[in-house]
Amino acid sequence: MPIRSLDSRTDRRGSLRLLRLLLAVSVALPLLLFAGIGWRERWEAQDEAERNSSKNALILHEHMLKVFDTMSQLLDRVDERIHGRSWQEIAASDSLHSYLKTLKGELEQIGAIGLTDPDGIVRNSSLVFPARNTYVGNRPDFREQRERDAGLLIAGPVADPVTGKPSFGISRRRSGPGGPDGKFDGMIAAIINPDYFASFYRQIIGTEGESIALIRDDGAMLMRFPTLDAMRPNAALPTLPADRGLRAEIRRQPDEGIFRTGDSHVQGLDRVFAYKRVGSFPVYVVYGLDQTQITRSWWRNMALDAAFVAPATLALALIAWLAYSRAASESAAVQRWADEVRNREMLEEVLRQSQKMEALGQLTGGVAHDFNNLLTAALANLHLLSRHLPVEGQRFLTGTRTALERAEKLTRQLLSFSRQDAIDLTVVDLGDSLRRMDDLLERSIRADVTLDWNIAPAPMAVAVDPVQLEMAVLNLVLNARDALPGGGRIRITAAPGPEPRTARIEVADTGAGMPPEVMARAFDPFFTTKGVGKGTGLGLSMVYGFARQSGGSASIDSRPGEGTRVRIDLPLTDARPAESPAPAPAATPDLRPLRILVVEDNPLVLMATVEGLTQEGFTVETAEDGVTALTLLETDRNFDLVVSDVVMPGGVSGIDLARHIREQWPQLRVLLASGYSPESLATMGADTASVLAKPFTPDQLTARIRALVQNGSADRIN
Repeated sequence: MPIRSLDSRTDRRGSLRLLRLLLAVSVALPLLLFAGIGWRERWEAQDEAERNSSKNALILHEHMLKVFDTMSQLLDRVDERIHGRSWQEIAASDSLHSYLKTLKGELEQIGAIGLTDPDGIVRNSSLVFPARNTYVGNRPDFREQRERDAGLLIAGPVADPVTGKPSFGISRRRSGPGGPDGKFDGMIAAIINPDYFASFYRQIIGTEGESIALIRDDGAMLMRFPTLDAMRPNAALPTLPADRGLRAEIRRQPDEGIFRTGDSHVQGLDRVFAYKRVGSFPVYVVYGLDQTQITRSWWRNMALDAAFVAPATLALALIAWLAYSRAASESAAVQRWADEVRNREMLEEVLRQSQKMEALGQLTGGVAHDFNNLLTAALANLHLLSRHLPVEGQRFLTGTRTALERAEKLTRQLLSFSRQDAIDLTVVDLGDSLRRMDDLLERSIRADVTLDWNIAPAPMAVAVDPVQLEMAVLNLVLNARDALPGGGRIRITAAPGPEPRTARIEVADTGAGMPPEVMARAFDPFFTTKGVGKGTGLGLSMVYGFARQSGGSASIDSRPGEGTRVRIDLPLTDARPAESPAPAPAATPDLRPLRILVVEDNPLVLMATVEGLTQEGFTVETAEDGVTALTLLETDRNFDLVVSDVVMPGGVSGIDLARHIREQWPQLRVLLASGYSPESLATMGADTASVLAKPFTPDQLTARIRALVQNGSADRIN
């Protein structure tokens, strides 16, 4: 009976597997087809958008070409009208002013027409009569027409003389004796009316996210619709950079083309641009379309397709599900007990794994923070204790303080590793940083190993994480030491690199070297040639990661019997290494008694902090969480500064408290004290200038408090 039952159950499982496969196919196949259709329609939507953009650019090109032709004829008519007249006659002619004004009225694309004499003075125009003798001799278009006959010259961007909106001008030389090579006899210029183009462009643009621009080949934007800033329609237009973006594409295809960018220079959006050169003029019409509009159109098409695909998919899935349910119900009685046991075991395993992962996450994320709280209390109490011990007793605290400082460094590295933070780049002098490692590296090698130094005297400023730099060099020296079991020599070199603007660190040893197959994998994580328990294979991979994160590179040169040389090349920076601030004069600090509110939920840290501040002469009030602190501040705001922990119970963190104080009482400064790094707090909205990293001593806390209060006073005075 058990065998027959087992066989029967096995047969049912085969049927269920087949039905499950049918159910999966009935759902997956339509979805795959739908995904394929969607992928094809996505590219079709992109192609259609680019085709429409090219059509719109062609329409804009034809319109702009007609405008330029009209402007050319207009300037020719004006030139014929003033032919043979002296500039005195031109300046005194009211009829000429009326003629120019009539031309402007007949052509709505004209904003103004002006006649400029050879000295750069506007002698007559369509705006006012008599002309105001405006000097335009310093304009680039006038200077260019004066130097040579530039023909029909596009100038701009300029401001429309009536509305002040961004526009551009078109000018030509006045005809004179000698033809184009004759003496310069003034200039005829017209300013384009930007409202004319705006009214026309409104008919071209149909959806949000479209734009039209007129760009000169030197990158100057002559006109744009819509304006970049709706609040400032008269804002100046930008100039496109020559080495990237649209201008780089125009250099590649100078007549016309399609260009897509994920970061446009003007608005920083993902856009599709279609451009076309206007005849022989050095001007391009550019039609732009926001990529999101194409995506929205595609989503609308996908929604319509889904309306047809979804019912068919659901029908197929329902039929397969009914067949599967009927077959499953036949074996439910046999399977129920085994499934319940199996499910219970699975759930228990998932629960255990979840608990282990949760404990690991809490340990990794919180142990350093909790240790920093303990280290803060320990360092503060040691600092306070040192004030009460005689001089001969101070030396007994040195070992404890050194151990705590090493624990501080260890917890900081553990916290950084647990969050996988990016390195904290700081500008340092490479030679000075390596010289300060002399004692550390000497203690890290054996007596039979000699450490040589060769550091160039020239300054080498690099932007690196000082802790990571120290760890990288230390790892290289330790690896070199392990490669010298019988003793030898390690040489550390720092000098300008072979490439311009680089510095090189080289650690060379006189060991046995590495064969090519080992050297090829030396930077691989977890690769090591050391015995079990003697190496993790992470040392050189950490060196490689440090070099890459610092913007440089790392390399190995090794041959059997010739030793090993590991090089780190780092880019030099023009910034100067940060200098230690000079001690302020004794009279500068604000030594008046201050009233401080300390918000801290850890009683050890709170006790040490309050005692240290009290001994410094501060008046201290305390609150065990952010809610209590806000309640206290509602009734008593007579504090000079609030010192708050970041992670606190009660639903109000230190960052929330600082934000609330900044909104309600902006004159009250807040100093956040936390075991987390300032970079991590910055991602949560904290002001890193007002963060004190744990652990700290009472002297450090006092100095930060007085600096913040003094800066706050200076800000209020200014």
